[in-house]
Amino acid sequence: MIGAASFQTKARTVDHLGREQIADCPTAISELWKNAFDAYARSVSLDIYDGDEPVAVISDDGHGMNRAEFENRWLVVGTESKATEDRTPIDDRNDLKVRPRQGQKGIGRLSCANLGPILLLVSKRKTAPFVAAMVDWRLFENPFINLADLRVPIAEFENKDALLTLVPGLVAELACNITGGGDAARTDRLRAAWAAYDHLFHAENEAGVSNKLRPPSEEILEGLAKIEFKERHLAQWPVWSDERPHGTALLVSQINYDLQVELGDDKTDSSAIEARKRFFETLSSFVDPFFDPADEQSTASRLEFSYAVRAWKGEVPQTIVGTDKQFDRRQLDGMEHLLAGSIDRDGVFRGRVKAFGQWIPEECVIAPPKDLHIPRRADSEVGQLDLYIASMEFESINSTLPRLEFQRFEELARLYAGFMIFRDGLRVLPYGRTDNDFFEIESRRSKHAGREFWNHRQMFGRLSITRAANPNLKDKAGREGLLDNRAAKTLKGIVSNILKQSARRYFGYDSEIRRTVLPGIKASNKEERANEARNKLRKKQRKEFRTKLQVFTKTLPPFVKEVEEFARTLSVRDEAEIAATQQHLEEYRERASEFRLPGAPTSLGPLETPYADFRENIRDLSALLGAAAADLEIQIERINPKKPRELLEKQIARNAAQIHHRIQQWKRTIDILQKSEFERIRDVVGQRNKVFHAEAIPVVARFDRGEVTYSEAVKLLERLKEETDTQNAELFVPYIGALESLKESIDLDHLASFGMEELGDMRAELDRLNALAQLGIAVEIVGHELQAYDDIIGSAIKRLPEEVRQSKAVHDIEFGYDGLTDQLRFLSPLRLAGQRIQRWITGGEIADYLAEFFKLNLSRAEIIFDVDPRFRAMRIYDQQSRLYPVFINLMNNSIYWVGTRRDGERRIALAVVGDEVMVSDNGPGVDAEDIDSLFSLFFTKKAHGGRGVGLYLSKANLAAGGHRIRYVSKGEGLPLPGANFAITFRGAEFDVG
Repeated sequence: MIGAASFQTKARTVDHLGREQIADCPTAISELWKNAFDAYARSVSLDIYDGDEPVAVISDDGHGMNRAEFENRWLVVGTESKATEDRTPIDDRNDLKVRPRQGQKGIGRLSCANLGPILLLVSKRKTAPFVAAMVDWRLFENPFINLADLRVPIAEFENKDALLTLVPGLVAELACNITGGGDAARTDRLRAAWAAYDHLFHAENEAGVSNKLRPPSEEILEGLAKIEFKERHLAQWPVWSDERPHGTALLVSQINYDLQVELGDDKTDSSAIEARKRFFETLSSFVDPFFDPADEQSTASRLEFSYAVRAWKGEVPQTIVGTDKQFDRRQLDGMEHLLAGSIDRDGVFRGRVKAFGQWIPEECVIAPPKDLHIPRRADSEVGQLDLYIASMEFESINSTLPRLEFQRFEELARLYAGFMIFRDGLRVLPYGRTDNDFFEIESRRSKHAGREFWNHRQMFGRLSITRAANPNLKDKAGREGLLDNRAAKTLKGIVSNILKQSARRYFGYDSEIRRTVLPGIKASNKEERANEARNKLRKKQRKEFRTKLQVFTKTLPPFVKEVEEFARTLSVRDEAEIAATQQHLEEYRERASEFRLPGAPTSLGPLETPYADFRENIRDLSALLGAAAADLEIQIERINPKKPRELLEKQIARNAAQIHHRIQQWKRTIDILQKSEFERIRDVVGQRNKVFHAEAIPVVARFDRGEVTYSEAVKLLERLKEETDTQNAELFVPYIGALESLKESIDLDHLASFGMEELGDMRAELDRLNALAQLGIAVEIVGHELQAYDDIIGSAIKRLPEEVRQSKAVHDIEFGYDGLTDQLRFLSPLRLAGQRIQRWITGGEIADYLAEFFKLNLSRAEIIFDVDPRFRAMRIYDQQSRLYPVFINLMNNSIYWVGTRRDGERRIALAVVGDEVMVSDNGPGVDAEDIDSLFSLFFTKKAHGGRGVGLYLSKANLAAGGHRIRYVSKGEGLPLPGANFAITFRGAEFDVG
């Protein structure tokens, strides 16, 4: 007998299709934005709000949903309309053109689970009430529950103000999916399923393999109790602000790590930095920025769709990515290398090429590889595509771009470079991210970087596909690239071939254009050879520095401990032990002398921390050896040896042996290098002796064939002789000069290193001067405008009613404006109207202002802020707008460095020591080598975010009032052991009343 059965669906299926299916949080956000696009939204945003329980909100102004649509479409996984043509009624299109659907499988909405476990969905259609529903995605992780047993609470309401009052009821109903309720049979099934799931947790916990902190049912119920959605979370939704009568908002509670780090400003946590970088890299350029502004058809088809991500710290938003922050094609058209055109159905590329700043007059045609069969069947055809790539030379010495333009494109590449794919104007992930190499660009470069010109990090590329023309290029279910079908494989073959052929024809080392043009570009740069030599030497020194530092990082700390043990146990009992102890100490000194590094590079990058540790260990080692030597001297004096001359003779013998050994080591190295160099020069001389003869034979052959006359042949040979002689002179004369310098004991290595350092300093100074010049121009413009507005603002404030003028808000406005104009006055000789008010300012006022200003930062970093009563009691006669920024800069630095402590209390203190005000902390302090540079413009030791301006301006501000500031490295009575800045205020009064 034949029977039949149906598939059974467990709740966990939703978890597999949603949270586990989508690669990461930014990818999930892009999926939800595409849903907003399909709903004919003009704008979509992600707003991340701080608070005790941070909340993320994705909101749009699309057509929205009513209750029936929510139940019959949103709650139905794999909605069929996603796979068919657009059926959106014209009334729901917001006066927009028909949009091809981005969604294909009807599971994009499940991406919400990747943002956080708890979702409050609110939607509104023009002619329907609001609909709200709440989901906890953790319910779907239970492998023992059938999908049909889980229920999503839904509510309808007319007035938006009713939403927040409905939340507790939605939460209570949602909790019934654990505790049970209503149907007795369902309640029994739910309770049994959660008991089994909790039992599984306990079993895994005992085995040490659980990834949860408490039983799942308890964790979910506890999470539901923490839900706190507020009015501010909906303030940016166009529906809430009555800008639009329709749209959808997704409010997420208990947001994941990738969203939380966008609220933080920790610049020392590498995982947070990497998460923010990946977030930006994934969501920037979400809307195709490569539309050609000169192409009317392209411009007409440009999407009317904007996006943004904002982080709200308090009531102040910070835009992280968005339509207004992305680049556009107009910024790229000035690049020196361009490839733009289209690929037809046969895989043939036709377009235009610009190489080294010049457009190639002929059309570029690149056929597909001969061994690649282009499918034409409807189910595997690739279809027509558009291609646009812009790039630049990787070294400024080879570039036709002016220096400032080259730097501008370098900075643009740092943020936005990559080869991306866009479908109907929206980005297809993960293409364009640094970790994706679908077209094997980096793979080819690793084999031959010169020939395979294109570089993912310095190219702006876009492949434009459409759902209509390229239906077989479909996304994977997890949105991690195109489905690996025949069409995708063919696309990869076609585009990879275009990249290879274009590089070899126009841009790479094999191209005739590069061979012809590049020498002229290099010849125009008079510093080419010097730059190449300096770079070669710098590379050698950096490699040597990095290699030695890596070795010393492992070997130096154990050696320091060994010396520390020697110094601690050093004991000379009688005269017989003196020589042996001296020998041990000398051996330690000789070993210590091996820990020498060449000059440190200007920019250390990731080597900053190891180098700081190395310097600290060297200081400790030097102190230990000095202490051991002093202790040994004391003990020798105590013993008072009877035969001191013999001890001296033994020491001379030991020292001479050590010196001889070192000299022999150097001699062996020199012998090897001299022999190698002798053989190299012998080979070079042999090769150069043959060059002229080899080049001259073809000239004689041309004369024999009658192609040139005798006189023409003579001129060719004369020219060839001059060129060969010049090349030989350029090769041998500097070499002879170097040998002569060595003969005269001139230290070439020292000269080169010194020259590089001096040149580096001069270039850095030139960059700073350029930056200051641009700043000066900006200040002049702003100052010109402020001179006109100063009287207007002052007059307007005076016209305010007296009770308003005395309010704190108006005082804050005056203070802020005074501070701004003061800073501008410092930067340029502005003559702004009005007098700046000076008054007595107490330490208590300063302390209270700082505590309020940095309240959130201090709380987040768990820093204790101490204020000495003497500081509170003192007072200074000066401008508020001059003094407060000084303390703000010092506090801001302390918060950063104290935040790098991984254990123990974190403290910042304001105190008075003698007649000086101290701003003190218990952070790592300032290295002795850096103290002289502390107040220099643009000097900073911060790994991320530091500009090196704060301390410079603080010193200048204080000097304007006759005050002084200095850094105190050591001394008694310092409030805290870390960084200590001492300020001497002119005319300050202490211990006042």
